[in-house]
Amino acid sequence: MNHNENGIGSGTIQVIADYEVERWLHTLSLEDQARTSEDPDWQQLTQYAAYHAINGWYSLPVASRSLLALTQLFERKWTNKVSKFGSEATYREVKHRVLTHLYDVLRSDSALEWPHLLFESIDVWMEELQMGLSMIIQVMAPSEKSFVIHKYVMDDGAASLALFTHMSIVFCHKAFGVMPEALQIVNLMSGMQQRIETKDFIVEQSIDYIRLVKDVYLESRTCGCCVEEGLHGNKSNMAIHQ
Repeated sequence: MNHNENGIGSGTIQVIADYEVERWLHTLSLEDQARTSEDPDWQQLTQYAAYHAINGWYSLPVASRSLLALTQLFERKWTNKVSKFGSEATYREVKHRVLTHLYDVLRSDSALEWPHLLFESIDVWMEELQMGLSMIIQVMAPSEKSFVIHKYVMDDGAASLALFTHMSIVFCHKAFGVMPEALQIVNLMSGMQQRIETKDFIVEQSIDYIRLVKDVYLESRTCGCCVEEGLHGNKSNMAIHQ
């Protein structure tokens, strides 16, 4: 099979994308298990608007970055599906909270004027896993030793953070030849930030983690009973759910 420059072929090669696994985990966490990932909930709709606003913010000249500009960027993709939020009051509250936290975070990060990468989708081939990995790097900021990956989320549960951490380590080591110095996670609903230093992580252990994620994810797509086993059986020690 021929591979392109990132190592991903155009045939029947298996590729796992970070957003697909995240969506799968999010679907499993919903109270209504019958809901599919094709039916976005209020968190996903809000996240969609926030991502477009962040991308637009860093595409503006520094002097043009203001609360008004961010609000306009956010509202371009803000949903009108009020029913997804349960009530008009919640709909308005979520919009206000996310916009406020997002502006505070983006404005306070004065050192980051122009990211190295901004919502860039990159593919790599992992020989160790015999599959391709596809990852969307939301914001890559320069640092003294390498770079910092910024991730904006609606839910920063331990399981989803573990997945993001290990996948970032494996992916960046393969794609760029070096691990990120740190991961900066921003919760859009609370405004809380977490910084995960990667100096104590071992690439091989993160590869083992992703291998386990791959096994559970693929099993769940072919066998409904594997979903519960993956969540609540021995493999749940890796916290592969939100």
